[in-house]
Amino acid sequence: MSQVFGRQDAPTTAAQPPPDRLDKLAVALTRPGNIRRWYALVIAFCTALMAVAYVVIAHILPEGSDIAGTVEFYEKYNTLLRVVSAGLALLFLVGAMWSAAFIGTLWAADTSRNRVYTWTAIFSEILVLCLFFAESGILASTVLLSGNAPDSVIHALHITVAVSAALLGPVWVPFALAALLISRRSGLFPTWFNKLCVVVIVIDLCTITGVFTLSGPLNGANGMVGAFAGVLSPVVWVGGAIAWEVVEWAQHRTRQLGTAPAGN
Repeated sequence: MSQVFGRQDAPTTAAQPPPDRLDKLAVALTRPGNIRRWYALVIAFCTALMAVAYVVIAHILPEGSDIAGTVEFYEKYNTLLRVVSAGLALLFLVGAMWSAAFIGTLWAADTSRNRVYTWTAIFSEILVLCLFFAESGILASTVLLSGNAPDSVIHALHITVAVSAALLGPVWVPFALAALLISRRSGLFPTWFNKLCVVVIVIDLCTITGVFTLSGPLNGANGMVGAFAGVLSPVVWVGGAIAWEVVEWAQHRTRQLGTAPAGN
C-alpha cells in the first residue's frame, strides 16, 4: 500500500537492549582516570601481599640449616599449614585454567613460524604447574608427618619443598620471555607490561640461588633473595597480567557497544 501513495515505509530496526552492569563497568574502566585507579588498586593489593610474604619469610620461616626450628615451625603452625595445603590445591586448579586462557591469548597473537614462542610458553607452563603440584604435595605430606616422623625426615622434606620452589623461577623464564617476544612482534601488550616481563625474568633467575646454600640471604627456605624472590615473581607477574587483562576486556566490550576510548 505504501508504494501506491509514492512513499516507502521506514525500515524497522530492532531496539538494542539497555546496557547491563558489566557493560557499564566496562565503559567505566575504559576512562583514563579509572584505568589509573584500577592499576593503583592492583599495585596496592600486590604490595600488601608482598609485605605479608616478607614478614612471614623474615620473621616466621626457619633458616634452611635450622633442624630444630623447622620441626618447631611445623608443630606450631600445623593447623594453619593444613589449610594452606588445601588452598594450594584450589590455587593449582585456578592457575591451570587461567594459564590456559592466557596462553590462548599468546597463541592468537603469535606471528612466529609454527608459533614456536607459544609452544615454548606452553611447555614452560606445564613444567611449572607440574613442579608446583609436586611441591604442594610434599608440603602437605610434611605437615601430616609432623609429630609422627623423625626430625631429620621433617627437615629433609622441608628443604625439598624449598629447593623445588627455587627451581620454579628458572623454569618459568621461557614463559615470560616468550610472552615478551610475542608482544614485541605483534604489539600485544602495552610498553609497561613488556618492561614487567623483563623484571619478572630477572627475579626468576634470582631464585636459583636457593639450590646453593641452606643459610644466609641466598637460601631458599627464608632468604631474602632465594625465598622472597620466589614469592615476588608470581605476585608481580599475575598482578600485572590481571591488571592488563581487565582493561583489555573492558576496551573490547566497549568496542562491541560502539565506543572505544583510547589505549591502556
